[in-house]
Amino acid sequence: MIKKIIFSLIFFILLVFCLLQLQFVQNQLADYTIRSQIFNTLIENPNMPTEDTLSALICGSRSPVVASTERAETCTMIIAGNDIFIIDVGDGSVNNLRNWGVPFDQIKAVFITHLHSDHISDLADLHLMTWVSKLPDKKSKLYVYGPLGIDAVTAGFELSHKLDYIYRNRHHGDEIMPLNNAGYISKVFNEGNVLKFSDSELEVRPFTVMHSPVEPSFGLRFDYKGRSVVISGDTIPNDNVIKFASNADILIHEAQSNYLVDLARDELDKNDSFLSKIMSDIKTYHTTPKDAARVAKKAEVSHLILNHLSPAPDSYVAKKFFSRGLKDIFEDWTIAEDGMMISLPVGNKEINFSKFNR
Repeated sequence: MIKKIIFSLIFFILLVFCLLQLQFVQNQLADYTIRSQIFNTLIENPNMPTEDTLSALICGSRSPVVASTERAETCTMIIAGNDIFIIDVGDGSVNNLRNWGVPFDQIKAVFITHLHSDHISDLADLHLMTWVSKLPDKKSKLYVYGPLGIDAVTAGFELSHKLDYIYRNRHHGDEIMPLNNAGYISKVFNEGNVLKFSDSELEVRPFTVMHSPVEPSFGLRFDYKGRSVVISGDTIPNDNVIKFASNADILIHEAQSNYLVDLARDELDKNDSFLSKIMSDIKTYHTTPKDAARVAKKAEVSHLILNHLSPAPDSYVAKKFFSRGLKDIFEDWTIAEDGMMISLPVGNKEINFSKFNR
């Protein structure tokens, strides 16, 4: 009986192998695979909110310290009603958005908290997706809000991609990729500004944080119909975050485990790597998980999300080290993951978590 089963399995495997050599079978499999891939890329994700909510999608959860195959660099997508806003756009984040079927034509603006490369590196890819996705009568340049210096950043991207704009316009034409809508409209914000957008009840309040020598650096508070999300930006613990995060539903705060950073530094020291100095330097301008919990407690927020994780804790053991002692300070916290969606329905105090994927 066992011999018959083994013989049948071997016969089946050989049959499948032989079938896969046939061009007709290969064509059918290729057709199915490509159609599925295109469908998933072009069709809007069914996880987009259908009710009136203020939502935050983590589209990148790591810092540039130590690579991770599971995470993109820092990026958060805010959804207020039918409008989408992107906050920071680090390496790999736009690929996440594309794979998840985010409707790029609904993106109203980008906010950059500060001008470190891991917060702006995917800006050109995001521009390309919004440029090609919008209908002809709704095409416009990409609005980018940021601190002093954002004009130079967007001008630099436009200069480096000038020929790309021309080539794509020649190839696809004015209806799809008009040159007059290529590029950016940059807007400098400051603390005290209240940014509002047409046909939206969303209000955005920038506030300064401490990330020296990167000055100015900002956090952002988003208020929509009684619900609120605050993003700390990169910062050491400071009272301004507590002030602007006061009574917020969600505080998305950067977090760095200095214990794990020290382990990385010690390993680099063994190899006489100059990178060990970087590991020492970064301890001066970030916030530990415990300090982020203390900020959340003082601000009396409902839930804390640890983000811009440095180094990103991908294993079970690393997450335990990263979060050690947090519950002794603040009960309601979560370590961010790429694809984590936090939804705040309008009209109540619910905080709903879901996974934003296919």
